[in-house]
Amino acid sequence: MAKLFTKDEDLMKSAPYIGSEILKQLQNSDDGRISIFDLAKKLSKTNKITARSIYYGMLFLYSLGIVEFDEPYLIRNVTD
Repeated sequence: MAKLFTKDEDLMKSAPYIGSEILKQLQNSDDGRISIFDLAKKLSKTNKITARSIYYGMLFLYSLGIVEFDEPYLIRNVTD
């Protein structure tokens, strides 16, 4: 069974780190939302982040109530 957090994982691919990268992308957007497809394209291009890591990062932020989903957009749920 896959584990969400392990002591041996690369911290640059952990859900909290990826979550912070997602929040940076949301902060750079004009209206506080971004398409999940654009997000995946930007993060995988600049940081060599896999789709699974992006998925875990989005789930991490959603579980904390920081973002919401409105297909196909990821929407920032909190203000600065």
